[in-house]
Amino acid sequence: MAVALEELYAAISPQYRVRLHTESCFGKMIAWTHVVEDIEFISSLHGEELVFFSGLSCTSEEWLKRYITELDRRHVGGLIMSFRGEETYSREIIDYCNEIHFPVFSASWTTPYIDIMRLFAEILLKNEQRETNLIAAFKNAIYYPENEGSYLSHFERNGFLRDMEYVVVILSCHAYDAETGNERLCKIEKSMRFNLENMIAYEESGRLIILAAGCPLGKVLEEFRKVCRKDSNVYVGIGTLADGIRDIHRSHENAYTAYCLTKTAIPRNLLSYDELGIYKILADVKEAAIYPEFVSETVGALMKYDRENHTDYMEILEAYFENDCNALHTAQALYCHKNTLAYKLNKIKKVLGYDILKNENRVKIMVAIYILRLGTGYF
Repeated sequence: MAVALEELYAAISPQYRVRLHTESCFGKMIAWTHVVEDIEFISSLHGEELVFFSGLSCTSEEWLKRYITELDRRHVGGLIMSFRGEETYSREIIDYCNEIHFPVFSASWTTPYIDIMRLFAEILLKNEQRETNLIAAFKNAIYYPENEGSYLSHFERNGFLRDMEYVVVILSCHAYDAETGNERLCKIEKSMRFNLENMIAYEESGRLIILAAGCPLGKVLEEFRKVCRKDSNVYVGIGTLADGIRDIHRSHENAYTAYCLTKTAIPRNLLSYDELGIYKILADVKEAAIYPEFVSETVGALMKYDRENHTDYMEILEAYFENDCNALHTAQALYCHKNTLAYKLNKIKKVLGYDILKNENRVKIMVAIYILRLGTGYF
């Protein structure tokens, strides 16, 4: 798991002669370190490395700029380069690195790279173990909430306190699935680690499961709205705010409900559980097997009539109720004459065999329509 470059720099700056020359570390994350002495070897990098360079093969300013450009193209996290005496980066190189948000550091000719790399390896490996333990604790909090011993101590040891506020987010973008993985999903995770700061994330069945800690629900919503506005192939469900570690499982259940509805009932790619309305009740019913019978009793006759006669009366009924049973507005929505609509509504009443405007029947019809929108998982 990656570590913030700022954290690594803080670990070495007091004891080694390494100096940051750009305006900041630009929020870069580092997954490993690598020595690269020539441009032709840059293509073997995977991204998020901190590159160490002796500078011996640097022949000119132009060469160095091209070297840095290629590092940035491979999504490298930063560069530490050795200099003799008082030499350092030129103003032109520093300005260029600030422009492309690529952090560069200088080291003296005698700086022991091997010691720094060993220290970084220890930090990175320790962080990976920490992340592994936190993911296990997160899963236990979701699936075994009654067994607090399996997750509480791991959380609190790593700054996730029992009385903090938590929210679970579930997202996917299957349109980008490939044999080598889902690069888009990885990029979203990396950006959220920077934007949400205190979070845990793991991938499961092509979905990213995120736990955001100590972050206002409004900020979580806004960060994922930005992602969903830019990309309609990303689907996000956001759970309710949990007032402590013991309620993480409930936030996860609610996030999953919202996530599932983005693909079925509600035509939006981001949903918060708090805005689901009647779907909170319908989607959370544990005995979904009751739904087919209810739908059949309420509108089954009309659905059967449509199948046998190739009519669209169910669509008309749904449009009628979407327009608050206002015939004029429904006719306008369906681009038909109000007399034609009146004839079809009378036909619908005859097929169903009851008054669709009676209060009890109106409620039953609306519930049946909502159930049908939930999709095949429920009906």
